[in-house]
Amino acid sequence: MGPRWNAARWGMALLALGAVCLQAWHLIQIDRFAILQFISFFTIQSNVIAAVVMAIEAAGGLGIRPSRRESLRGAVVLYLSITAIVYALLLSRLPIVKEIVHPWADPVLHYLVPLWVLIDWLLAPITSIITFRRAMLWLVYPLGYLFVSLIRGALTGWYPYPFLNPNEPGGWLAVVIVCSILTLLGVGLIWVIVWLKETRYAKR
Repeated sequence: MGPRWNAARWGMALLALGAVCLQAWHLIQIDRFAILQFISFFTIQSNVIAAVVMAIEAAGGLGIRPSRRESLRGAVVLYLSITAIVYALLLSRLPIVKEIVHPWADPVLHYLVPLWVLIDWLLAPITSIITFRRAMLWLVYPLGYLFVSLIRGALTGWYPYPFLNPNEPGGWLAVVIVCSILTLLGVGLIWVIVWLKETRYAKR
């Protein structure tokens, strides 16, 4: 994509990491910071992963095969798409969320970085097609995240998101329904992400 595009990747990687640090600092300032809880949020994890992947691309790939890097980029698009959609539909209007998010870090982590990785996915050159079957491996991380969050919550009583908490209205049935919907959302997003890449590849 050229040096200017790679410079933009560096900038977005630093912006994502800066927003993560700013959110951490904000929680420290309001006495709501706990390191293990902070790094347990999917938003934080997905943005850090995105920053690393963008830095790898900006640095020329660091010897990683192009096909593998493209798969990593596709996975990041999935994770941050889930982040943006879930936040917009389920979390953004909750009073508890408004209390803890930093007004500047919030749109960067939940909307700007997700939008950027999607644009990067659409515009950056490709070398090969990623099949839907192969791309389904991208679900391993979010499904593992759900599983670990539920196990940890059962042991500690703390859940990163209200919709994962069986003590909220609806109990375990609501949790199972939401997790099932999120899984289907992930599958649907993978199909769209792969289709966008196939369409772009076909136009070469």
